[in-house]
Amino acid sequence: MFSLALISSLAAALQLHALFKVKGITNLELAMLALFTLSFAWVVLSFWSSVFGFVQLMTRPSLPGLVRADRVVPRAALVGRTAVVMPVYNEDPLAVTIKLQAIYESVRNSGTIEAFDFFMLSDSTHPDAWVAEELAWAALCDRVGGHGRVFYRKRRDNVGKKSGNIESFLKQFGKSYTYMLVLDADSIMSGEALSDLVRLMDANPHAGIIQASPAVVNRNTWFARVQQFASRVYGPVNSAGLSWWLCSDSNYWGHNAIIRAQPFMEHCGLPVLSGEPPFGGHILSHDFVEAALMRRAGFTVWLIPEMGGSYEEMPPNVIDYAKRDQRWCQGNLQHLRLVFASRMRLMSRLHFIMGIMSYVASPIWLSFLAAGVLVAQQDKTIEPVYFPHHQRTLFPDWPIFDASTAIALFFVSLAMLFLPKLFGLLVILKDRETRRQVGGVFAAFASFLVESIYSVLLAPTMMLFQTFFVISTLLGVSVNWGTQNRGEDSTSWWTALRTHGWHTLFGVGLGYATYKVAPVLIGWVVPVLAGLALSVPLSVFTSRTSWGLAAKRMKLFLIPEETEPPPVVARVAELTRELEPPAFPTTGLERVISDPLAHALHLAVVAQHELDGTAPPPLAADARRKALEAGVATLTPREKMALLWDPSALTDLFGGAERAAPDSAS
Repeated sequence: MFSLALISSLAAALQLHALFKVKGITNLELAMLALFTLSFAWVVLSFWSSVFGFVQLMTRPSLPGLVRADRVVPRAALVGRTAVVMPVYNEDPLAVTIKLQAIYESVRNSGTIEAFDFFMLSDSTHPDAWVAEELAWAALCDRVGGHGRVFYRKRRDNVGKKSGNIESFLKQFGKSYTYMLVLDADSIMSGEALSDLVRLMDANPHAGIIQASPAVVNRNTWFARVQQFASRVYGPVNSAGLSWWLCSDSNYWGHNAIIRAQPFMEHCGLPVLSGEPPFGGHILSHDFVEAALMRRAGFTVWLIPEMGGSYEEMPPNVIDYAKRDQRWCQGNLQHLRLVFASRMRLMSRLHFIMGIMSYVASPIWLSFLAAGVLVAQQDKTIEPVYFPHHQRTLFPDWPIFDASTAIALFFVSLAMLFLPKLFGLLVILKDRETRRQVGGVFAAFASFLVESIYSVLLAPTMMLFQTFFVISTLLGVSVNWGTQNRGEDSTSWWTALRTHGWHTLFGVGLGYATYKVAPVLIGWVVPVLAGLALSVPLSVFTSRTSWGLAAKRMKLFLIPEETEPPPVVARVAELTRELEPPAFPTTGLERVISDPLAHALHLAVVAQHELDGTAPPPLAADARRKALEAGVATLTPREKMALLWDPSALTDLFGGAERAAPDSAS
């Protein structure tokens, strides 16, 4: 695969070089050639990976080195115990517990519930979120009868974010479990998928991590439905290609994956990088690094793209998608410091480089576009050399621009970008049942065409977003790794204008410069200019659920999991409709000091830290005094959080609330 990618990149670079040297190649043209080669190499690597993924899906050969548990002992009894962990950070607790309930019930229905324990690992920093999580967890345990099997754990200090949360859990409970299955707050997995992952680990004692490839589900905005369709149709080809050429050197994506607990605890502890963020401090994109450390320890890492029953959700609009991308960009660029870390395997270093390149590719592409305009301007000032000094000739050397080669190179580049999409569509249409579930051949092709047009229009906006993210990170600007928007929020015109206004202005400036310098190039950059000019209305309209549902009625962007939802996905939708968020008349702290159930539940959660000898935070004493004198309503969120860690203060306040109740009633 690398040979094909290298040969393809060199061939394209030589063709562009031949076009440039017509008038004699300049330094600016050499720079443009270098930028083109880097961009084309990135595209062509993905293309050849997709080619092999397409072949893999059409022929379905087995990966060497991985024992398929279902082919050895189908539905074998599970060995050991597995902790299913879902780290949460200021999430909607009802939405989180709904997903946990659907997963729990699916595992119970599969007959393997005795092999699993479930953990909700809270890193939430808002007092209301903390108390709401406790109450939602208690309600979940009541609904599924999960007392003693579904647990809630609140961490005192969210050092290290998600990876630190999991590390803290493993230090306390890791030795009790053979495997750990990691979920995100938007993850959904079927009981069969969880059980099959455990069986795969049982059958492959050398495996350290096995990653299931998740499908995107449960979205209704136009933007999210487009991404949902693209992920479901094109994603399997990409995943199958990666799985084919990476084999046991695959990567870990941080969720919907099973991990062998003991080697993970022994070998995958993350270092704290020297210096300040964004390049120093705790490692943000921890998953790539943990996979690399697992491989360095001699355990294998596998990607299983054909495994069903693994799902996740997508940000609802362009702006939320970009916010998530900015966090990922900073995390991936941080890996610049790890590419040459000692004793890493070559493929692990390649994973770091590929993650970095997925964002650096955007400023390279933007620089290539700018260089093209500058080369066109420079070309006006260069007189062709008809009689070169290095050779004597009676006849002039007429410089002839090979337009056919330029056009061919352009269409080859387009083919490299769009053929992988077509591969995915062909795989979907190959199966009669799947073809029906995506609305039939006509609807699938219509979705393919509309998605392709939209992706062309969206690409320039994402190019500018990612270029800004890369530059700001390199300049030392660090972003907050906050909570992802998991709702269906639409984008207002004002928000879109504030976010995309500079994209539009940049597009106008690029169009004007191109027209003034080389009008003939306008046709080549129209897709870029159109995408930037339309960035504001596209962001607004595609964020709307009404547009997404209208597309659904027209059978656009249908996926099998939407047409015929798997039981676990259908159960999430059913619970979302049935369960109403509890109407709390008070905020979190007020609930704890006034509601006996919330009070007892909260003290039980905090008690685990008291057993560890952890004292209340220093701020708790001042917060207690302030609450007793002026009331809890006067406390700041930070003071409320400190007070929630002080059981004696909460008991005093609860007693005071009880004594005050008769007086209030009278």
